[in-house]
Amino acid sequence: MWTSSKIGRSAISVNINVSGLDALKTDIIQAMSPETRKNALKVGAESALIAIKGYYTKTGRSNWLNNSLPTHGPGRKLTDWWKLVESAWTVGNVTSQTATLSNSITGFAHKVTGGVITAKRKKYLTIPVHPTAHGVRARDYASSIAPLFAAKGVLARTEDDGTITPIYALKKSVNQKPWPTALPPEQTYTDAFVNSAVDHILSTLQ
Repeated sequence: MWTSSKIGRSAISVNINVSGLDALKTDIIQAMSPETRKNALKVGAESALIAIKGYYTKTGRSNWLNNSLPTHGPGRKLTDWWKLVESAWTVGNVTSQTATLSNSITGFAHKVTGGVITAKRKKYLTIPVHPTAHGVRARDYASSIAPLFAAKGVLARTEDDGTITPIYALKKSVNQKPWPTALPPEQTYTDAFVNSAVDHILSTLQ
């Protein structure tokens, strides 16, 4: 494997290992001293970081859209969460053999893994089911947009004509599938990593 991922509750780390990369380029890197290898991998890691961020810049907001959800429609405000994902990537530990890139933006690790989210501090999760609730916490909605009341498994608001509109579903847990394009394809950043590392080594030999 070219890379491996370590995923925690609030962070994900991508580890790029020299072993398993292009054989010729790996041989060039491994022929160097540990200090030279580490310096080269630092350069490679910075290039990989640029490549990863470029993936999110290129795909933009459309990478995260699911138009089948009820929160799409009139009144939905953009949160630009995808920009936070892009900017949160950083270079972590670099050794003479591996480089780590990490992202700890809230919610991203769960997008990668999927899984069950369970209410902990409160009895229910509040799941947005109306466009105006997108990216807004229930308590903020109630205080700044419209008062809410609980009714039949939802938090709802009353309209001017007396009708009731569900705004949040009340759930004890939800099971979400992994987002298939949450991470860029490996080659997106491994090529940038090894090519920059080798170029750096070659430049020091000239």
